[in-house]
Amino acid sequence: MAFQVMLHQMIVFFLVLAVGFAAGKGRIIEKDYLPKFAKLITSVFLPVMIFAYTRSGSTRGALLANWPIVVFAFVWYAGITGIMYCLAKLMRLPHDRDRVFTFCFIFGNTGFVGTPLLAALYPEGGLMYMGLFALVDVAYFWTGGLFWATARDREFNVSIRGFLTPNVIAIVLAFAFILLELPLPDVIDDTLMTIANATGACCMVYLGALVCFSKWTDALRCKELYVGMLTKMILVPLVGGKILFALGWPSDVATSMVVIMSLPVMTVVPMIAAQRGHEGDYAAGITMVTLVTSVATIPLVQFLLTI
Repeated sequence: MAFQVMLHQMIVFFLVLAVGFAAGKGRIIEKDYLPKFAKLITSVFLPVMIFAYTRSGSTRGALLANWPIVVFAFVWYAGITGIMYCLAKLMRLPHDRDRVFTFCFIFGNTGFVGTPLLAALYPEGGLMYMGLFALVDVAYFWTGGLFWATARDREFNVSIRGFLTPNVIAIVLAFAFILLELPLPDVIDDTLMTIANATGACCMVYLGALVCFSKWTDALRCKELYVGMLTKMILVPLVGGKILFALGWPSDVATSMVVIMSLPVMTVVPMIAAQRGHEGDYAAGITMVTLVTSVATIPLVQFLLTI
């Protein structure tokens, strides 16, 4: 059942993404507007969706009962970092490109893809699972992630400001409302849910326009791209999912973790790579290719788990 729902949702996402692509081709969305569009989504739409869905679909008991997700996140990042680092060494990627390859395939697109997908799959708890995972995700991205993004001839430093993103604030506020069992007036709740319900479409339209304006075809000639996608987006999530189900994790929690493991490269990765090194275009190509192929690979992993 989860496979059919996920396949349906990914087809919907792909069609909305195609609308964004067409809007870019038709210059309805201009390239110069994309940074402002992204800021609107990341500063308003996604935080509202995270807060609204997490608070409305969760209870104090459910939140406390699912803390093993935090432990899983630690294990996941330790494992995927080691795997991608070893692959980069085995393929003998040139210096700095090896780091950026590792950086790309460690961090999934939890914001623009994972959040709306889990909200659609599991409105009653999907974003609570994402929020618990994100406690580790954010901490590692703005520490270890910055290390992998930094070229060897650049100085490595940690950005404290990265921890205080609107999404993190929304997660903390949602958890506070759940733990304290604080109510919201119906009119406020309805307003937040109205914005939240529009977020998935906004994310896909933005990503479609981003694909339209990005020069990503050069990445198709990089053999390591296919190794990375096969490993991070199919094999590891498949093995990880088998383990979670064998351990007796609830189906919705295990499936949510499989979705998170299967996500394409985080959209902000090319920007960070360009700021801290010399491989921004390389990272952008990998990001776009994984985004497009994830429409097929995410349902594929779920299908393989059912057979």
